[in-house]
Amino acid sequence: MLTTLWQAAAPGPVVEAELLPLSNQGRLRVTYNWLYSALNCDAADASSFVWVLHKLDEQHVALSPKNGYAGRTLYASVRDDWNYYVQVQAPHSADWITGVGRDEILTLSTADFFVRLQGFNGRYLSVTATADDHGGHRGCRVMSTAPAPDAASTWLLRPTLSLQARLQLPPLPSAAELQQALSRLGQSVPEATLASLLG
Repeated sequence: MLTTLWQAAAPGPVVEAELLPLSNQGRLRVTYNWLYSALNCDAADASSFVWVLHKLDEQHVALSPKNGYAGRTLYASVRDDWNYYVQVQAPHSADWITGVGRDEILTLSTADFFVRLQGFNGRYLSVTATADDHGGHRGCRVMSTAPAPDAASTWLLRPTLSLQARLQLPPLPSAAELQQALSRLGQSVPEATLASLLG
């Protein structure tokens, strides 16, 4: 499924997709100009947020919001200068992250319909359990700090568009297929979470 898709892809932009954590905290998104344009999840926001996955090599990816701020192409960046939060602006300077270097290279692992991402520090990108309430927005930020994968660091990848002509997107799974895939991962989720992932 996703493994086959990734192996068949050439380097460069591969797919547009939504990312949803198994912790049922909402879609992964960027809130621009909020805590240095932090990646976060807001379970109360059901609007779509589309990412572009850029293949760097067989094991590495860069993650870019499809609609960058003011037309910029931006990249998710693991900030060791900001407690390993993940964002698209540098802390303090607020410079936009428009290139791919060490901080933007993520290690990708795929299983069935799911992905896990690790920062350069070897830790998994995970949604925090506690929301930050700041400047009129409330969201659970993403950090590269999880030592082992769990529900908050395992993401359902919902492709919306192939960016390479010869790549065919896999169909969205049924509830039964998703449950089987979760079982193979050693994960289980409540029915409400399953419905949210498929909705």
